[in-house]
Amino acid sequence: MKTEEKEKKSYDTTNFHIFVWLLMNDVPLIKVFWASDKSGDRDQAHFVFEDFPKRKELIDKFFEQKQLQKWIITTQEAKSRMYANRTPVEYDRK
Repeated sequence: MKTEEKEKKSYDTTNFHIFVWLLMNDVPLIKVFWASDKSGDRDQAHFVFEDFPKRKELIDKFFEQKQLQKWIITTQEAKSRMYANRTPVEYDRK
């Protein structure tokens, strides 16, 4: 058996909403890890799942869910409004 056949293929995403969608659809999660984004400015969560033959169709179905997409956009807008007038917390760095 070839080495690549022994290794399970995986699917990695940084999209929190796709992460939740895959969990809701019982896709096995392998791990979550943090890594710097492309600019190196901030860490990003990476969600790694076992890959499976119908992954593309399942993710396409996520984007076809109009009500779900509206909920995500509205939630993001609500968070922006909620934090817009909040003064940032300053920490004393010693």
